[in-house]
Amino acid sequence: MIAALKDAPRQRRGHDTRARLMEAATGVLARSGFDRATVDEIVREAGFSKGAFYVHFETKEDLLWAMLKERISRQQDAFRQAVEHTQPLADNVRMILSGVFQLLRDDPLWGSLYAEFAAHASRNDKVRERLAAMYDRWRELIVDILSASRDAGRTRKDIDLRFAATLLIATVEGSIMQSHLAPESVRLDEMLEPLTLTLSGWLEQD
Repeated sequence: MIAALKDAPRQRRGHDTRARLMEAATGVLARSGFDRATVDEIVREAGFSKGAFYVHFETKEDLLWAMLKERISRQQDAFRQAVEHTQPLADNVRMILSGVFQLLRDDPLWGSLYAEFAAHASRNDKVRERLAAMYDRWRELIVDILSASRDAGRTRKDIDLRFAATLLIATVEGSIMQSHLAPESVRLDEMLEPLTLTLSGWLEQD
């Protein structure tokens, strides 16, 4: 019991160090790109030694993967928390989109960082396989949500739910990417309602 209490501050410090390294890496990778970013640059921005980096991550790829997992988990949590199947489907779609878009407002560097993830995955089979597996879990989550909505009589029965999940992910990520590349003409807050009506109109049970 005493040993466990003594270990708690050390564990908290380790968690804080890991979080600060990931936060610093977000800015470094978005600014310099994955290939040009160095561990030295990341630890300098985080205020740690190089040794602290290798306590938590073996390579830059491991750091990249940890950052991806953390952010995708946040997006998945946004989906889970937003859905209430007793509400109209349009309300659920609106809450989901709003939750995901809010994550971007809270973490504005995510658009640049995600572009780095995708570019690096195209050059690195290990990262690509991990990213593909993450998308599979994301699709399964949305299929589960749509299946429950169908059981509640909210979602139409004549569409393939896996295809619908893939399309929803592509629509959201395409909107995010366009808003990052052309922020003056593509604004997520202005797209929220049109996207909600378009997607819910397609998914709703007549």
